Amino acid sequence: MSSLDLSCKLLCASASAYCIKPSSKNGQYNPCGDDNSQYNAIGFVKNPFVVTSLRIEAALVGKTDSELIVAFRGTLPPSPLTWDSLLDWIQDLMAKPTSDINLPGEIHSGFLFALISLAEGIKKAIDNLDPTHSLPLYFTGHSKGGGMAPIAAMYFKNAYGLHATQTITFAGPKPGDKEFCSVYNVEFPNDLRYENYLDVVPLLPPSPEFIRLLKELPLPESFEKFLSEAASWDYQTVGSLKYIDAKGDVAVIPTPMIIRVGDIIEKMATLDFSAIGDAHHASCGYRYMKGTCQGNVCPSI
Repeated sequence: MSSLDLSCKLLCASASAYCIKPSSKNGQYNPCGDDNSQYNAIGFVKNPFVVTSLRIEAALVGKTDSELIVAFRGTLPPSPLTWDSLLDWIQDLMAKPTSDINLPGEIHSGFLFALISLAEGIKKAIDNLDPTHSLPLYFTGHSKGGGMAPIAAMYFKNAYGLHATQTITFAGPKPGDKEFCSVYNVEFPNDLRYENYLDVVPLLPPSPEFIRLLKELPLPESFEKFLSEAASWDYQTVGSLKYIDAKGDVAVIPTPMIIRVGDIIEKMATLDFSAIGDAHHASCGYRYMKGTCQGNVCPSI
């Protein structure tokens, strides 16, 4: 039985989803690496399900003694992070919004495509683990997975009649436009999103102000044109913010956005990409785990 705080448990599930490799088969999950402390902390009572699609989309669906957890795998951050890979990473997490009959407003087209490719498999896994749908259902994810999780919560409610108890995301990009996010926050008022100091991904797709600051950097002309188009997309956030500060603590008063953006731009301008890359990690030894789990999971170093 896991006695961890729910947010910590879901972050561990989100991190464990990265063990799902492109070669992984549906129904088979294998922990990876030498340290399985995050996976062991979740407290699954039986082997979780792996749901994959197109080799690049994946989710972990598991049952503990008190809930069902659906954790979407995120995009693996580039390593080492360079100027070129950073721009490519940003562009991968930016896409024009689109619509779907099961969703209000417009949502990120890439995240929607990924979700739909996994939805039937996830539904089957949920039905297998909890046929009566009596357990609380939680959606979560880190990075790209954090962008998919809110879309999944709304999609599963409208398409399958399954209402998520709560969605908690980590380092998630913005999922949809103002209409989607407004309806979502009414339907799911208790959801949380964790964001970290120097993590650029939760700011994507970028606001017009962030785009203005980015354009002050020496960007390729093609990327500048792409940013200009993105300024009209109107992506917004969902859930209540839990901001992890530079010390690794969840701040009582989050750092103002203009300061957060300015610090990221400064690191980019000075080519300090390691700090930006480190800020996005969900594994032990980094601030998402420190701030969320408060030293209750990772081994002492």
